[in-house]
Amino acid sequence: MFQVSDLQIKLAKTTRHLPVLLVDIKNSKSVTTMMLANTGSRYETENEEGLAHFFEHMVFKGTAKFPSAHAISTTLDSVGADFNAFTSKEYTGYYVRSAADHFGMALDVLSDMLFQPKLRQKDIDREKGVIVEELNMYKDNPSAHIADVFDQLVFAKREMAHPIIGRKETINSFVTADFQQFLSKYYGPENLLLVVAGGLASLASNQAALLEQIEQTLDRFQGERSSEKNPFPKSTSTAVAVMAQNSLSPQKFNLVKRETEQAHFVMAWPSISADHPTRHALQVLSTIVGGNMSSRLFSKVREELGLAYYVHSDLEFFHDVGLFGCSAGVDQNRAEEAIKVSKEVFTDLLSSKAKIGSEELAKAKAYLRGKTLLGLENSNSVAQFFGLRRLLREEILSVEETLAKIEAVSIDELKQLIEEIIRPDELRLAIIGNFKKEEKLRLAMS
Repeated sequence: MFQVSDLQIKLAKTTRHLPVLLVDIKNSKSVTTMMLANTGSRYETENEEGLAHFFEHMVFKGTAKFPSAHAISTTLDSVGADFNAFTSKEYTGYYVRSAADHFGMALDVLSDMLFQPKLRQKDIDREKGVIVEELNMYKDNPSAHIADVFDQLVFAKREMAHPIIGRKETINSFVTADFQQFLSKYYGPENLLLVVAGGLASLASNQAALLEQIEQTLDRFQGERSSEKNPFPKSTSTAVAVMAQNSLSPQKFNLVKRETEQAHFVMAWPSISADHPTRHALQVLSTIVGGNMSSRLFSKVREELGLAYYVHSDLEFFHDVGLFGCSAGVDQNRAEEAIKVSKEVFTDLLSSKAKIGSEELAKAKAYLRGKTLLGLENSNSVAQFFGLRRLLREEILSVEETLAKIEAVSIDELKQLIEEIIRPDELRLAIIGNFKKEEKLRLAMS
């Protein structure tokens, strides 16, 4: 059975300036080798929109040592490894999860992909069709597309507002030189983090020997690209209102009219940034409001009133701002009611009739503790848990320290957050559905 004490964490750095985070999981038979890049869609210029995501696809198309997509997949499939990548607004990740015996191969393939990708024009042109179809898939799915619609409403600056996948115009315009420039700018060692999580004891006699093995792999790559570190915008103020002014649009409502059987909406308030000291308290609050099937939103909107199939709270943390709200897929004919009721679940927190009690707080903390521990039962989730915190916030908190911060959350702290965030005049709403007029929808959110 997994125990928190089974994890041991160490941060080191190679002679090539690549930071390495080692997370040893006692008795684990697998190892996740993950490379995190300190870049994402918010750092793209207007002509580059979608490049970070497209680049993620291209490194799987062939490298100096593994010259084709088939060569990469055959190599990793031959040992039963899982491998994939992901792109967000503020980071990109690549990983191989394998049996511990195959760590050397995983590191070799991953390093070759990120330091020596082929980036051939013929592969780029072929992949354009794949990514355009991926874009079409999201647009055809209102429950997925609503997130992009909301981002375009809520963010004032193009960098945060545009979809991670990009636009068809930019996707179809990319050439090899675009990817080479992107690689040179953002994929230098100092802008990356290598995370190795799993049964490290079986990889080498000690961590010094493991670091030496990593050094030897990196030595294959001649030269050292000097990447420019991302200039993330960080607010020096802890006031929600001040942070919101920097990043958020004054627009409050957007309706996308579409012939759908179900309406989909996202509503949210400006919230705190990723490094705010009360972020753990907001996680607890989000759990109480709509984090599980016994939460206030789920109980009211779905179970009591039957207004939605899915409804849950949403919590987004970025370098300079955050968002706190909910998403739902609702009965088209009862959308106004669903919006009104969902909003009231949040605004009622401001009144004495819906105040959070000690029992509800304890249940939310227990739920978060359980979900955190369950999420750390495989090496891939462990790599992400510690790696992203280190990459984005230069933070290394043990699991015990993280759980202690959750446990320390008080009712008074939640009350203060509610008063700061749930301001009726700051609510944003985006909705997709078959509506001829928007007046009733606007009224429901007011």
